[in-house]
Amino acid sequence: MAGRPRRTIACAAVAWGLCLGLTGGGCAFGPKVLEKTHGRYNEAVRRVDEEQLLRNLVRMRYNETPLDLNVSSIAAQYELDGGAEARPFFAAPNPTSAGVFHPFSRVLPDVMVNGSNRPTITLVPGDSGDAVQRFLTPISTDTLVFLFQTSWPVSTVLRLWVERLNGVPNAASASGPPRCDVPDFARFRQVAELVQSFRDRKLGTVHTEEYYAEVGGPLPPSAVTASAAVDAAKNGLEYRPRDDGTSWALVRKERRLVMELNPAALGHPDLDELVELLNLQPGRLRYEIIPAPGIVPDPLLFPGPPYPDLRISTRSTAQVFFYLANGVEVPCEHLAAGVARQPVGPDGVPFDTRVVTEGLFTVHACKGHKPPATAFVAVKYRDYWYYIDDRDQESKATFALVLQLSRLDFARQQPAIPFLTLPVGR
Repeated sequence: MAGRPRRTIACAAVAWGLCLGLTGGGCAFGPKVLEKTHGRYNEAVRRVDEEQLLRNLVRMRYNETPLDLNVSSIAAQYELDGGAEARPFFAAPNPTSAGVFHPFSRVLPDVMVNGSNRPTITLVPGDSGDAVQRFLTPISTDTLVFLFQTSWPVSTVLRLWVERLNGVPNAASASGPPRCDVPDFARFRQVAELVQSFRDRKLGTVHTEEYYAEVGGPLPPSAVTASAAVDAAKNGLEYRPRDDGTSWALVRKERRLVMELNPAALGHPDLDELVELLNLQPGRLRYEIIPAPGIVPDPLLFPGPPYPDLRISTRSTAQVFFYLANGVEVPCEHLAAGVARQPVGPDGVPFDTRVVTEGLFTVHACKGHKPPATAFVAVKYRDYWYYIDDRDQESKATFALVLQLSRLDFARQQPAIPFLTLPVGR
């Protein structure tokens, strides 16, 4: 009976070893799985999105087609199993000659733990008809209102998503495929800086306001019945009395942008400069911002009567990308080889396109086996590393804003059925 306590101790050691293998050996199960993998998946998706956007901007600087392959979903499957056994071990020499079925005097514990993580990643190409149409269509007034309600500077929003303001161009020739002419952008940049200065110094602000746009009427009071009011409400409309007090109108609640000035701003030299640049009617404290019907003539080239409002022409996402691509540094050997185009001024001097996005967005280029240690995000293209410097706060902020708006558009474009699903093996 001397062997029984030893076997009992050995079995206890096996059980204890199994517990240690499942808990202390680095394996996780239950809620611990989420804690150990969520952050890694989050970081991987973030880095993929950032590198994809930067790569597309670099490709557009070389007049090449951008392409998106977006991560739609990740379904991770986790498995963890373990086993334990006690194997007999016979000491030599055998203490007895009773045969092979004699009680063994030693036990070898054996613990085995297996774990697997098999994620299924769904990728959706961003080249469907709806996606391309949205990519090439200028943003709507609602999107512009949304942008002005964010915490990003007004000057950044203006420089990125506005093509013309009262005819003043914002590097209009630089918001498309690279061309040979030098873009006109200095006046618009001054306008953006003045508007930002007004907001910072509380001399003026760009804000939204709600108003009722009449879509039908006038109607006699007898036509506005309870059933008609219910039907109108189902379509986001309502009946309201008109200013004449004798008739009603069918209206829709909408929002618009307004630049409103502090009375203390009247007579300020910055306001006088802004009024002159945008050809505005002087002495007003309020200018409504309305979408421009077509192209408004440039007041510098085609002088005309001053405007009582701000007529704005917006950009599409494609135009924003082309505009930011001007901030990509192009190596001299690529310019010499003709794979990238550089504008030339009237004086015959090459124009550095990075001046267009100066103070807003800059991408550096360098050679090496790996990107610089100061790179925030980097991609390799044509044997060069293109990167955004981690110390460049303006470029990082602009990059984050454009990336978030791209994600917002992509979320509206996702099809109901995944296009491509990749199961990742063990």
